Amino acid sequence: MNTNLLDMIKQLGAKQLQLNRQLDSNNKNIFDNEDEEEKRNIQMKKDLFRAQLESQAKEIDILKTEINLYKKKGGHIYTKVTTNRRVAHLNDN
Repeated sequence: MNTNLLDMIKQLGAKQLQLNRQLDSNNKNIFDNEDEEEKRNIQMKKDLFRAQLESQAKEIDILKTEINLYKKKGGHIYTKVTTNRRVAHLNDN
């Protein structure tokens, strides 16, 4: 009778160890998947910021070109625009 109980305890202990290993393995997979998802989200954010920076850089280049065109036209348009802005801001105060 005691031998049967000891065998049963041994079998249940082995089964528990097997289930614990399986559970640990599944938990590692869950955390690995979460890490991959987080990495994808970070990469998506980086790509979005990179696209925004490229867009802003293009816009800055366009504005610089436009300013240079105004300056090459004799500067009177550039000067008139900046003077008008200064006058408008002086009137605000």
